[in-house]
Amino acid sequence: MNIERAIQFVVDEVESPALEHPQLEKDYKNKVKRSKIVVHRMKKVGDLARYLKRFEIVPPVGDPTRKLYDRFKSLGLKTYEDLYPEFVTTFSHETDDVTVLDDFVIGQEYSSWDISFFAQTYDPQSGIYLIGDEPNYQAIFIKSTFSGGKYPNEWIEKYDVLKYYMYSLRNVFKADYKYNRAIINSIKYDIPIYVFEKQNEKCTLKGVYQYVKHEHDPSNDSRWFILNKLSSFDTNKSVTQNEYDHEMNKQVDISKRSIKEERRNRLKNAAKAPGTVKVTSTQFVRNGDVIVEVLERAKGVCEKCKKPAPFLRKDFTPYLEVHHVKPLSEGGDDTVENAMAVCPNCHRAAHHATEVITVTAAVIMDDRKVLITRRKGEDGTPGLWEFPGGKLEGSESLEQCLRREIKEELNISIKVRKYFRESVVQTEKGTYRIMAFFAKHINGEIKLNVHHEAKWVDITDLNQYSFLPADVTFVQELQRRASKI
Repeated sequence: MNIERAIQFVVDEVESPALEHPQLEKDYKNKVKRSKIVVHRMKKVGDLARYLKRFEIVPPVGDPTRKLYDRFKSLGLKTYEDLYPEFVTTFSHETDDVTVLDDFVIGQEYSSWDISFFAQTYDPQSGIYLIGDEPNYQAIFIKSTFSGGKYPNEWIEKYDVLKYYMYSLRNVFKADYKYNRAIINSIKYDIPIYVFEKQNEKCTLKGVYQYVKHEHDPSNDSRWFILNKLSSFDTNKSVTQNEYDHEMNKQVDISKRSIKEERRNRLKNAAKAPGTVKVTSTQFVRNGDVIVEVLERAKGVCEKCKKPAPFLRKDFTPYLEVHHVKPLSEGGDDTVENAMAVCPNCHRAAHHATEVITVTAAVIMDDRKVLITRRKGEDGTPGLWEFPGGKLEGSESLEQCLRREIKEELNISIKVRKYFRESVVQTEKGTYRIMAFFAKHINGEIKLNVHHEAKWVDITDLNQYSFLPADVTFVQELQRRASKI
């Protein structure tokens, strides 16, 4: 890479000779070492050129910064001032390769050095960086920590509303300090505020924020800003895949919380053509031999659900996806032993599904009547009614599970008809997903093997019975449908 060659050029020409010189004093060598730390963290040639440009002009005689220059000269060492014109000439084709604002991707991780290089302060310890010239700054960068210190910052709403303490000097907070004044005036001058969440050495860009107000605690005279996050889809910024998913899920959550009338009114005025956003991602370079070996091992059958591949590829091979049991992003190995061939449904479930206990329920109908059962007292839900069914076992289908459970519980055979709906309930034992199907009694006399009682009840009378919380949803939907007939 050219940046590595450029760094080595600076090291060879100035830094190594100075550090190896036996007569150069320790204080001067320490200054060179600090500069070397900066140089070695550069990622673009243009950024390194900007740093060296600080030494373009020789300090005048009497200037404290002149001492290093004079000492170098007295020992016959090349100085940074000597180096700069040589550097620009040697790397003339790369000096325009500098970090720009659009290089910062929402959701991406950066170092404090990356931020300070862009701000051209070369100080990784700062919390606020003003990019450009006052008052029309190009941007304001904020590094926010959330633990330690006398005034810890706080997410009022996770990643959406930030409480960020003002810049202070010796615990004195003043709105007129340069950094604080810039944030307060950011609305007036339309300056975007980039918020980085700092954890250890990593600074993750959480998004572009907007100043709302500042508040004051009279008890200790502390002051802080309230900053609101702008939708990443409205900032024209590139985002990571995780940030895209987060923003999309947030919009769906907002829609879910809206009443149906509000949502439909928005739809009337919504644009039919979707907007676009640039999504960046980093991919692992995977071993093609691992992929082929795993697919051949599967022989066209999903190694998770044991079902045949759902369709064929264009080359007529079964469509299965190779999934790593321990993800590569978590240090998993790209090996045949750590991979399995799965169908698209199982693959999505492996990445996105929460852990649930799947249960089936039968809505067994006879005209307008439905069969309900009352549980015995020893299972923790005494006296409550339910639609009979039970837990999914092994690789059986929902329909197979339902037929088996009804036979075991009631000694009757049923024909499973169309899917009705589902209900999700959380208990101390876990999260249960109850999948209900309409069913018809085919043969057999009801025999209570696990229940205290069974009844055929008219749908309109169901609300007279106390049901399990998970089954209340089914009762309400059945009565809603019945009222329309």
